[in-house]
Amino acid sequence: MDTKEIDARGLACPQPVVLAGKAIDEPGEGEIIVLVDSETPRDNVMRLATSRGCAARAETAAEGFRVVIRKQPGARPAAGECSAYETIAEGSGEIVYLFDSDYVGSNRDLGKVLTNGFLNAALALPHTRCTIILISNGVRLATQGSYALEVLEKLAAQGFRILICGTCLDFFKIRGEVQLGTISNALEIMQAMTGSGKVITF
Repeated sequence: MDTKEIDARGLACPQPVVLAGKAIDEPGEGEIIVLVDSETPRDNVMRLATSRGCAARAETAAEGFRVVIRKQPGARPAAGECSAYETIAEGSGEIVYLFDSDYVGSNRDLGKVLTNGFLNAALALPHTRCTIILISNGVRLATQGSYALEVLEKLAAQGFRILICGTCLDFFKIRGEVQLGTISNALEIMQAMTGSGKVITF
């Protein structure tokens, strides 16, 4: 069985995922070993591999982690599994809500009220497919103690996909405080935005 090793340590998001994806797409079976230096790219590569129907496991290694991916012929995601990397057809009607702050507008107190109001309003809208993307300070909305956690939990239960920028979490050192959603990366976020029917920025 052929084995390919990719040293993605020190590479900025989303390069580890991009390199892993290219290797998975190459024809043939075999193993792919991806070396990464932190939990965020480890988790992103693991999710990508699973979404492509590959078996994957993570191991602790020198200076980070080793993700071992086993390519299998004709592999597909498990039945009923919704992949965060699933390609969305252009003009599919999916709505993406992008939050780059933990409140809307320039006044913090009013902004919190507005943010809660907009998120609660989204619960009543007749969208069959919606994604909420949290970047920059917006990632704080999904962390421990956030005033918006309750409504975000309701949205997630209703089927909203919530993507949270992993690079932003690491910058603010709050990765361990995330309470819901999927810790994501630049590639996944760009796929969600470019494949959607509409992006609404708050």
